[in-house]
Amino acid sequence: MSPLFLGALLLGLLLGVFAMLHGVERPAREDSAPPGAAPGAAPGEPPQPSARLNLPAIAGFATLFGAVGYLVLRYSALAPGFVLAIAAIAGAAGATGAVALVAKWAVPGAAHDTEDPRYVLQGHLARVTSAIQGTGHGEIAYVVNGVRHLSPATSLDGAPVPTDTDVVIERIENGVAYVERWAVVEERL
Repeated sequence: MSPLFLGALLLGLLLGVFAMLHGVERPAREDSAPPGAAPGAAPGEPPQPSARLNLPAIAGFATLFGAVGYLVLRYSALAPGFVLAIAAIAGAAGATGAVALVAKWAVPGAAHDTEDPRYVLQGHLARVTSAIQGTGHGEIAYVVNGVRHLSPATSLDGAPVPTDTDVVIERIENGVAYVERWAVVEERL
């Protein structure tokens, strides 16, 4: 039974790392909802986070099941059936507690956050189509959801930016994109 518990522990840890690296949000279907919206959300409605059973909860269950099961098996003389039951109860309690914590604390807090429309495209890549002269305006082109957009732009640091330069959008304010050269941003990464 030790291999079962050690395997569950390892699987839980691997699933947890995978969830941390790749996230848990599901992309919206393009044919039914606006980008980022939850399935069934009305057009223009922000996506609602969910506390349902998901990959991190499964990872938590597997980790606790494996750890508790291994420790109880190793340091007690209980029958294997009791060890399985104790490990399953511990895993279920841990996963249920985590889901309840997220549902009562994190989801309501995230649902009340309002997104500042100026920063919706922050970090989005664009290309200068008309040179930006110092603190003056030029023009950039960027693609969102397969649609090309043009926007007046100004340099964030006041430096001129030539045509065909890759830039990163910092914010869009009063219809003007404030941009920074990609090369400058890349140096900070």
